[in-house]
Amino acid sequence: MDANWTTLVTGLLAGLGIGSVATAWIQHSLKLKETAFQSQRKDLEARYRVVILLMYAAYDFESNKTTLRINRPDLLNKQSVLDELKAEWYNMMLFASAETLTYLKSFIENPDKENLAKTASAMRNDLGRGNLSIKI
Repeated sequence: MDANWTTLVTGLLAGLGIGSVATAWIQHSLKLKETAFQSQRKDLEARYRVVILLMYAAYDFESNKTTLRINRPDLLNKQSVLDELKAEWYNMMLFASAETLTYLKSFIENPDKENLAKTASAMRNDLGRGNLSIKI
């Protein structure tokens, strides 16, 4: 009878110890994944902020010319802004959705308000923020 109790207690303690270690390991793994996801999301949001500002500059170059001259003196005209957006488009192949890439390409080919809005909406979807409920 003592051997059975000893075996039972030893088995119970070992089981609890292994379960605790497994739980801690799983929690640690999930925390690492969440941290990586949050970091990637911040990077994605930062890239999209740059792209949306470039898009607005391409859409209304004359109103943004002074700001561009201060912040990006290499962007001298509307075509140079569109060329920069094309380079961003290639870079975005690494992380953007197909929808965002499609709409951005449409914007580069025809930089109008409608294509800007569609691209912005697709970017919001990529960021998990849903569709725009306003018209621009």
